[in-house]
Amino acid sequence: MRGGLDRIVLRGLALGAALVLPLAFALDPPEGDLTRLGGFTENRFGPTVPQAVFVPPLAEAARPGASYDALVFGDGFSRPDAEERHTPYGQYWTDHLRNLTGLSMGVRPADAPPLAAYLASSDFRERPPRILVVQLSERDLKERVGGLDLSTVTAPRPHRAAALRPIAAQPLDRQPRPRERARARAWNPPPVGDALDLLMKALPRTLLNVVDGPVEERTLAYAGLFSSAATTTTLFHAEDFRPWRADRRLLEERRARLHAIQDAVEANGVTRFLLLVAPDKGTVYADFLLAPPPHRSAVDEVLGADPTLQAVPLASGLTALAAGGVRDLYAPNGSRWGLEGQLYAARTVARTLARMGVLAIAEPSPDVATLPCRPMQADCTPYRTQTD
Repeated sequence: MRGGLDRIVLRGLALGAALVLPLAFALDPPEGDLTRLGGFTENRFGPTVPQAVFVPPLAEAARPGASYDALVFGDGFSRPDAEERHTPYGQYWTDHLRNLTGLSMGVRPADAPPLAAYLASSDFRERPPRILVVQLSERDLKERVGGLDLSTVTAPRPHRAAALRPIAAQPLDRQPRPRERARARAWNPPPVGDALDLLMKALPRTLLNVVDGPVEERTLAYAGLFSSAATTTTLFHAEDFRPWRADRRLLEERRARLHAIQDAVEANGVTRFLLLVAPDKGTVYADFLLAPPPHRSAVDEVLGADPTLQAVPLASGLTALAAGGVRDLYAPNGSRWGLEGQLYAARTVARTLARMGVLAIAEPSPDVATLPCRPMQADCTPYRTQTD
């Protein structure tokens, strides 16, 4: 009886190995947050054109006790998330902004430590940055914006802004390196765990037609929006199409809370606040879907209705760039910006800082798509596509 059970177990293990090991050898290493979350393959949804990375990074993980011209509290749009082990520093809008302006940049996780703790700290009192950027993902606005107890940070501060001279832009003019997505190699297979994870997530979708997962594959009305092998579909967070995004009363409450954060940040009379709400992928590409969503995001419109809130509008500009033919504004395998989205965010932030009188730049750069290439390859003829 025991021998028969052992044979069944061994056969099961052999069957599992026969399924998983070939898959592990064939799969490209998972890089996108959506492919990883939804159990989709990088081979199909990963970008095929190289991205760009500054080596070493131009922006750095903020260090306690260090002084920065600009300090960013951000999420996966501004810095690698802990689980994104294949995503390096050096490829974010903060790096491009430093390259365009020369501003020293420090980046902190949006929630560790909370912004309130930083504003109440000796670090902020003694070494306040000239610019403090709060970068949120649009989907974060579904929940109440927290993390700030105004009573702990505003009482001892003057409320009159000092007359400070603008920071003169000194572009670094560094050239990022092309960064190609990792590919499967027969002699270097990805961890078997990645293959098992993909099977566990993909089988219910493919065999049982389960469609209510956290990631959706949607059909595009136009080919060529992304460089992936999947030319007519791409991946989205299911949250990207929820109706709360059109709830103006909710968004007005979030706007008031964000304005309170702006007041608390600027109460020292030295630091200027800037809000950067990164539009979700579904917001930017809603007009390019074969079946457009019934609810459209009103986030940019509601935030922009208060001219005293220093927020960077991005959604309409990103949509216009996509309509102009710029590929991979968002990664086809993920929910965050690709190279062109990072570049556009950096240029828009630079122009906004110039309008605020914080940054002195000779001429705001146009929105020009600069596509990296692979040295010594046939596609390495650098070209620039005017998009503005």
